[in-house]
Amino acid sequence: MSIQPQLVQDELRIKEERIRKLCLELKLDGLCFFKFMNFSWFTAGGSNRVVTGSERGCSFILYLRGKIYVFAPCNEIERITNEQIPFNEYEAVIYDWYNNPIEVLKDKIKDLRVGSDVPVPGFEMVSYDIDRMRFSLTETEVHKTKEVAFICSEKLASICVDTKSGTTEQEIAARISFELLQKGVKPAVLLVGTDERLFTCRHPVPTEKKLEKYGLISLVGEKWGLHITLTRAFYLGELPEDIKSRQLKVCQIDAAMIANTILGEASDLAFQACQREFASIGYPDEWKGHHQGGAIGYAPREFRAGERVEKVQVNQMFGWNPTFKGTKSEGTILVDEKGVQQVLDYVPKWWPTTKIDIAGKKIVRPLILEF
Repeated sequence: MSIQPQLVQDELRIKEERIRKLCLELKLDGLCFFKFMNFSWFTAGGSNRVVTGSERGCSFILYLRGKIYVFAPCNEIERITNEQIPFNEYEAVIYDWYNNPIEVLKDKIKDLRVGSDVPVPGFEMVSYDIDRMRFSLTETEVHKTKEVAFICSEKLASICVDTKSGTTEQEIAARISFELLQKGVKPAVLLVGTDERLFTCRHPVPTEKKLEKYGLISLVGEKWGLHITLTRAFYLGELPEDIKSRQLKVCQIDAAMIANTILGEASDLAFQACQREFASIGYPDEWKGHHQGGAIGYAPREFRAGERVEKVQVNQMFGWNPTFKGTKSEGTILVDEKGVQQVLDYVPKWWPTTKIDIAGKKIVRPLILEF
């Protein structure tokens, strides 16, 4: 999917207005965006990264009293401005790669009061304020996330059903990466676990171990800076009753978290629901074994449940991922303007699912595919 230039400009106008309002609220003359997530957000999907996964990139943006300045070293400025910057009006600020860009930045700012998303001496640290400005997706961003969710869902289901016994976890990861990268989706997180490893590793980083029967894949895919998360599991043969029972229970917990992600309410209501559900099935401390997910968007997790509490915004995304030793339920939801929790990822019609009723809300979660 290509994004129409007019939609990009509409998105940029919305974001500039949010920045202007935040500067007024915080009594700042400007904001500086160093982090990849904020650079990508402000540029409607651009990237300042050279090193995959780095928090900061080779370029940064200063918004100062209504003007936009793009900073980059002499060896990067042409590529950045030609390929990553969509602004109609901005000033490129070039510095030698061997010089300190902060000194160049301070020369531009002089005595004005500026906020930053990373600690910089003399700047106001306003990272959390910038986060909140970013959480609510624009309509164009919603369309983008649905596209990313479609690609990730389709490719993951295909890989699961095509994987044979004897395939290594690393080979499975390589196949997924190949399929995604062809569509412009980067795997920000890619976990592949098989058989007994799923009962000992909550984060199964792929190894040379070969699949026997039971496989689980957890993915966070990124395109245009936006992230989608999902987990799918499969079993070659008849699924043991113990694993089947655990999957149903973890889906119940996931559904409770989704139903308790409520527009305008505190985000930790979902975490509290998770703790209650684990207690109700006789495992009150199981939630302590692994983090349960959190908000998602321009980061694989904007914040995790239990770390931070924020008010749920319109068009904010969450990726809850409860685990119950050997099983996991994970997907991406978007809370729309009506308060409906839209599940963005999907499974094909032939994939087994369970429909769970939480206070009248019917929530569908994927089960483990048997074949």
